[in-house]
Amino acid sequence: MINEVRQTVLAIANKNNYGYIPPEDFNNYARHAQMDAFKEFFYDYNDQVNRLNKRVAVNQSTAVSAATNESYGDLAERKRQVIEIFSEIKCLDNIASSGSHVFDKPSDLYLLNKLVYYNTQNDSGTQTAFSATPSSPTLIDTGATFTSSVVVGDLVVNTYTSSTAFVTSVTDTILGLTEDIFKDLGGGLFMTYKIFNPSKYSEIEIQDPSKIWSLDSSNLTKPTTMFPSCLMQGDNVIMYPNSITNKGSVIAQYIRQPLDPAWTGFAEGLFNPSEPGYQDFELPESEIPLLVNKILQLAGVSIRDEQIYQYTVGQASIEDTQDK
Repeated sequence: MINEVRQTVLAIANKNNYGYIPPEDFNNYARHAQMDAFKEFFYDYNDQVNRLNKRVAVNQSTAVSAATNESYGDLAERKRQVIEIFSEIKCLDNIASSGSHVFDKPSDLYLLNKLVYYNTQNDSGTQTAFSATPSSPTLIDTGATFTSSVVVGDLVVNTYTSSTAFVTSVTDTILGLTEDIFKDLGGGLFMTYKIFNPSKYSEIEIQDPSKIWSLDSSNLTKPTTMFPSCLMQGDNVIMYPNSITNKGSVIAQYIRQPLDPAWTGFAEGLFNPSEPGYQDFELPESEIPLLVNKILQLAGVSIRDEQIYQYTVGQASIEDTQDK
C-alpha cells in the first residue's frame, strides 16, 4: 500500500520534473499524514454520533434522516471499525520489578478506554517450549498441571510482552490460545505467564486528582479491591488501594498510536519491502486517496508548488462535503 501511495504522489507532484520527493522526505510526510488522518477519524466519528443523537440529516443533498442510516450507509459504524483496528488489550507493567502499586501506561497509548483489575489468579509459570504451528497458538509448560487449575475461557497474560489471550483447550502441559502471544523472540528466551479467572474482575475507576485524596481518606468512599480506583500521573497509573501490586492483574483496553510508515528501497522504482525498517500504512486501503491528498499538501508546501497545494485543499473540501 505504501508503494502505491508513493507512486501516486510522485506522479502528481513530479510534473515539469521539479517535484521529486526523496524517500526520507516522503516518509516524514507519510508519518504526519497517517497521524493526521488517524486523529480525524475520532472527530468524524464524534460528529456522526452527534448527528445520530440529534436525528439530523447526514446527507444534506438528499435530506436522508440519520435515524434511517443502516448497513453501508452507517458512517459512524464505518469510522468505528477503522478506529478499532488499533484496539489493544494488554496488562500494565509495574514501575518497579518488585511489587508496586504504581504501574506504567502502555508506551503506544493514544486513548485509554478501560482499566480492569483481575483479582483471582489461577496459575503462573514459565513456558518451556514454543508452539510448532503459529496458526494453532499454544502455551507449553512441561512442569505444569493445567487441568487442575485452568479451564477454557481463562485469561492468559504474557507478563514479559504484556500481551493477552484466552484459553481454548486444556491438557496437563499445553493450553490452546486465541492468540499467539508466546512467539519466539530469539535467543532461546522463554517467557513468564499468569492465568486469571476472567469472571472475577472489577472495573477500575479513573479519578480526578483533586478528588482521590478525599476518597482515600474516608472509610465510606475508600477504594477497595472490589471497587478500585486509580490516578493518572504522567506516564504512571497509581492504583488505589495500594495492595494492588500483582503484575499482570491490571489490564488496559486502549487505542494505540499507529506505527510510523516507512517506504524502503534502493532508488526510485526499486521498492524493497524486505529491507529493515519497512512499515506499511496501518489505515485500510480505502484511505489511500486521503493519504495521497495529505502527503501532496505537505509536499506542495515543501517544494513551494502553489498549484499542488491548492489542488489538495480543493480535494479535501470536496471529501469533507461528501462525508457530511
